[in-house]
Amino acid sequence: MSEEVVVSSESDDFVDAIAAVALVAIFVATCIFWVASQ
Repeated sequence: MSEEVVVSSESDDFVDAIAAVALVAIFVATCIFWVASQ
């Protein structure tokens, strides 16, 4: 059972990492687009 917990926690960390990267990428892209449109 402990292995399942480890796998689930790792997958949660993986999802959190992807979500963080996606948010940063969107933020950076928005800033670049906004600056370029000025």
